[in-house]
Amino acid sequence: MIKKTFILLTISLLFTSCASVLNNERSRSTIYTTEPAKIVFQHDTLYTKKNKIKLDFKRKNAPVEIIAITDSLKKKVTINAINSLGYWANIGYNVGIGMLVDKNNPKRYAYPSRIYLNSADTTNSYFTYEPGSKKGQLLLHISLPYVNSFRLNPENEGPKVNTGFWGISLGLDYFHSRNQYINLSASGVTDFFLPFPAAVDLRGEYELMSSSYFSLSNNHKIKRFSVGYGLSYVRNTWDLSCYGGDETITQTREPVKKSNYALGLIFSSYFQVTPHFYIGLIYRPTFLRPGIDPTFKYEHLISIDFAWKIRLKK
Repeated sequence: MIKKTFILLTISLLFTSCASVLNNERSRSTIYTTEPAKIVFQHDTLYTKKNKIKLDFKRKNAPVEIIAITDSLKKKVTINAINSLGYWANIGYNVGIGMLVDKNNPKRYAYPSRIYLNSADTTNSYFTYEPGSKKGQLLLHISLPYVNSFRLNPENEGPKVNTGFWGISLGLDYFHSRNQYINLSASGVTDFFLPFPAAVDLRGEYELMSSSYFSLSNNHKIKRFSVGYGLSYVRNTWDLSCYGGDETITQTREPVKKSNYALGLIFSSYFQVTPHFYIGLIYRPTFLRPGIDPTFKYEHLISIDFAWKIRLKK
């Protein structure tokens, strides 16, 4: 009986549509304009507040039309339907079987959650991301370099390579043109072996790699992507410690901690997921180590970075 119930439950879950369960009959979008505007949708005329307004669209496999009216321009915009997040969730929930159930279901569709209109543009076009920033705009950049891959060369040691987790970065983005900005950041990263914060009881020899650095880069924003390049000043640390302290612990050598300063480059790329959240990849090679023999030695840090950007100045 239990086995039959389990089989029936499994089958019912497999053939359940995520879109039908998660989505209601309407999809909500926020319309952003570059200046105050009237938005005409169906038979309603609505006014933007702080250059934005929220609209509810009935889900269907068809575009919807709105009209944006400003003091100087009237433009009609056709907004295309897209597959909703609930529809794509079937891939993970029931190996895509729910997509077959949702095939002809209007609830499978949605409209972009954010729609950006350039009020001065006469074409029937819109963006689903913020298309650009104004010159002089200032953003606070906070990020977590979550996955960090190190290659270090401590003085009088062989190469040390490891990958771990956690870090913090704080910086500022200043737009010196519409699609270019300067980033100045201070960062600290480690190779902590757990992907989540936790108290750990270490025993035996343990290597820890960490790095703190300042970076200055110029960045180009291309639609949802940004790519950057610049300079970095780095302090790399390799720490060999022994934990436990009893006779059962075997030490291969005495504990040692070595740090060095280095000059190098930094390259970054980010993808804008939401107006404030970004996922990025950072490559930070260093070459010049003043005061250490050999002075020229390659080291690097590669990080997967989760970033949040908060507007400080428009």
